[in-house]
Amino acid sequence: MIKINRYMRRIAAPGALLFGLGTLTLLGGCNKMMDVDSRHIVNEENKWKDINDARGSLMGVYGLLRSALAQDNAHWMYGELRGGDFTAVNKRDLEVIISGDLNSSYALVQNLSNWRKFYAVINAANLFIEKSGQIVTLDAQYTSLNNKIDVAQMRVIKGFCYYLLARTWGDVPIWDKAYEGNFPSIKQSSEKEVLAYAEQEVKAAKDILPFVYADLTDPIYPAQYYFGQDRAAWNGVLFNRLSANAILAHIAASSNNYLGASIYADYVLTNAGKGGAAFIESSNLTNANGFFFNSSNSQLVAFPFKWSANEASYQGHLEQLTLASPLVSKAIPDIYIPTDRIVQIFDEPSDVRFQITSTGEPQSTYFSNLGGLYPIFSKIKVIREGVSGADGSLPLFSSAIVFSRLEEIALLKAESLVVLGQNDEAKGLLDQVRKSRGLAEAPAGNLLDQIFSERRRELMGEGWRWYDLVRYNKIKRDNAAFNTLIDQKGIFWPVAKEALNNNKALKQNPYWL
Repeated sequence: MIKINRYMRRIAAPGALLFGLGTLTLLGGCNKMMDVDSRHIVNEENKWKDINDARGSLMGVYGLLRSALAQDNAHWMYGELRGGDFTAVNKRDLEVIISGDLNSSYALVQNLSNWRKFYAVINAANLFIEKSGQIVTLDAQYTSLNNKIDVAQMRVIKGFCYYLLARTWGDVPIWDKAYEGNFPSIKQSSEKEVLAYAEQEVKAAKDILPFVYADLTDPIYPAQYYFGQDRAAWNGVLFNRLSANAILAHIAASSNNYLGASIYADYVLTNAGKGGAAFIESSNLTNANGFFFNSSNSQLVAFPFKWSANEASYQGHLEQLTLASPLVSKAIPDIYIPTDRIVQIFDEPSDVRFQITSTGEPQSTYFSNLGGLYPIFSKIKVIREGVSGADGSLPLFSSAIVFSRLEEIALLKAESLVVLGQNDEAKGLLDQVRKSRGLAEAPAGNLLDQIFSERRRELMGEGWRWYDLVRYNKIKRDNAAFNTLIDQKGIFWPVAKEALNNNKALKQNPYWL
């Protein structure tokens, strides 16, 4: 049996500091794990005595969530590789994920099939919700308002985890309290029930959260410091009110509640300025020290690996899979997008992301080595401290895992509006994103197809391709093969054998029987 707290300690941080907290020991080799003091991961040994326990435990839960997404490059394996645009180079385990052969016996596939890393996050969040309030009576520095906001963050994290679980496995168990010892034997709730629970958790917390932490002008929680640090330390690190609404927009879309998705997305777009979020210029999106470097409030939902806090790592970054010489000391990338597919995807002139000029020459801010056998996807290339042209002989990366940004939310709102029959407003949002990348207004044609085509271009490498295909085909229902995947739950991953063996109340997704 897997012991909950032992597992939480083991996965705490993949090759990285726990958001600058905890006692660490960097082991030899870039691809090894960090040893994190379990005191800073919520567990039964935490005495919940003072503000430092609250801070360490809060950040420990964020660290566990970051680890769950980074471990085995899960964020991209689930969302970018399966059915996506990338091709693997001599990596059979990556090939089977791309092709959807998820019953494969490869260790990587088996590890990714296991949802326990997300339940470690949920258990830690539940324990914080249950125990952290007692610190208020023991340490005057930790106020009831501070605790209320911290608990709200934990509820959003819980809701976010259940959303991730539902979109990856469909039917999963719901834990509404913390457990110690072995993982509990709880039967699965339906995907619909899980998404409803996720929405309930986030909705209950969203109006408690501030727009900005440690800012005297914030209308919710005006304060100069949060846990003793100023705004710069927290920008893009903690879930705020915009984060919660962005997550709710996606929960609603996954629930086929496109009215709700449009409302939540509109809230994010309308109130972006209050949270310090902005649309990203093309040059900033692809710079080594641009959008994906460090952290910022324009990363609506994200998990940074700050170089300044010694959080850089080799694993847990797309660059580990996509970069090669001359950017890093690696002959060929593990995955790449073939040139003919690039030309097919970016099929309009003047697109700054990729275009064929009037002289027939390719120009791109997304790709390098376009004349070579393996074009290098270099949109995200934060090597060490994010210096452009940095020597790649020590391939440590410090790029953030970004779940959502304003361009993504604008396109999600456009998708929602098309489903609701509000095409004019939807086209306006689509054109806003297109124009920011050098394109003209969208030509006449199928607007839904154009929106998803733009998501394919704009969000390439950010973990959305598979989930976009799922939503698109649920709306269209005109692809017989994909309809079979949807109806037989083949869009989900199989439940890991370990989970089935440890919990006899679980059932395998029918497609994978």
